[in-house]
Amino acid sequence: MTIPKMIAIALIFMVAVVAWMVLGGSVVYRTDTSDSKLSGQVRGLWGERQVQTVPTFAGGAGGTTLQLAGSDIAARFKLKDRRRGLLWYATYVVDFAATYKVSNPSTGTTDAVMTFAFPSPNGVYSGYAVKVDGHEVPVAYEEGKAVSRFAVPAGKTVSVATGYRTNGMDEWRYQPSTGGAGVIRDFTLSMSTDFAAVDYPTDAVSPTAQKRTGGGWDLTWRYDSVVSGRPIALTMPKPIDAGPLVSRVSFFAPVSLLFFFAALVLLTATQGVKLHPMHYLFMALAFFAFHLLFAYMADRVDLLPSFVISAAISEALVVGYLSMAIGRGRALVEIAVSQFVFLVLFSYSFFFEGLTGLAVTIGSIITLAYFMAKTAHVDWERIFERKPRQNAQLSPVPTTEPTVSQPVSPSAG
Repeated sequence: MTIPKMIAIALIFMVAVVAWMVLGGSVVYRTDTSDSKLSGQVRGLWGERQVQTVPTFAGGAGGTTLQLAGSDIAARFKLKDRRRGLLWYATYVVDFAATYKVSNPSTGTTDAVMTFAFPSPNGVYSGYAVKVDGHEVPVAYEEGKAVSRFAVPAGKTVSVATGYRTNGMDEWRYQPSTGGAGVIRDFTLSMSTDFAAVDYPTDAVSPTAQKRTGGGWDLTWRYDSVVSGRPIALTMPKPIDAGPLVSRVSFFAPVSLLFFFAALVLLTATQGVKLHPMHYLFMALAFFAFHLLFAYMADRVDLLPSFVISAAISEALVVGYLSMAIGRGRALVEIAVSQFVFLVLFSYSFFFEGLTGLAVTIGSIITLAYFMAKTAHVDWERIFERKPRQNAQLSPVPTTEPTVSQPVSPSAG
């Protein structure tokens, strides 16, 4: 390969880099713009992140805080993910049920007041009710809080049951103590999920027991007595967001094209395949066609089908074009395999969050080993040898030797 051809290929690569940076930036802009608009719509329809706090119990003429002797709480989650454009939102339905044991250590009957704060004042909570020892008591609503009044006999402990169903998004939390760390006695919280990919926020506590059930989990937090101010929380899983993934694939596309061009240069060196810079240009455009189609299909079609369709079209463009340009043979097969490895597999590694760097590193090392083995016996000096210019052949100029006149003998006579 001559130096001018290598310069032309380098210019093609630089133009492709600029195109991918523009495409990746446009995907980031579309994602951020749609998220700022659509996340508010989803919250309006499904509710916000749920943070349920323990209710407060007060009683007596001075409003003395009664003792919370125990808590038995259950939360059942059904995941209902919603997709809007390039993003997924982890929406869910939760059935919350709690039974609190309230003790009156005084010597007289106390008129108790339970103040129950809902996770959000603007939420929708169906089926909310309060029962004391199995008997329903009236509920008044004041500024997004439910207030219930009931009597607690002297020296007795009553069971106060309540619950509701509501919708939320992304996360659910239960705060077992208010105002920082506090003593939690006879506490049990059980969560059941219909999804397997459970996760917990970094500031929350892990369950004390967990059991796999069907397609989900039964999670339990049980404490006899503990001092804690940390919440019990669950983060909802969601499918891979198309916007961030497509933008990362676009920004890293020049790396895959660089490997692919290196494979093409290797073919020209080892198999005598002659490729013009225009061939490189059209193949770079076929690479870009994959990312362009993937970027605009991902917000209309599911992520994996969008990826497969875009990759198949790009592969067909390159293979079909080169089959006409260089013919069918071993070289075409190697180019098709190289595109599959450096474009399809390289891009698919971004589906595995946290493993992309490792996958790219392993792929790079394997590729390097293949190139080294393939070119170990190549005579690089002959391949990159600069051929001398062919000078025009000049017609030889005939040389005329001077004729020597022969002396004429005088005629006799």
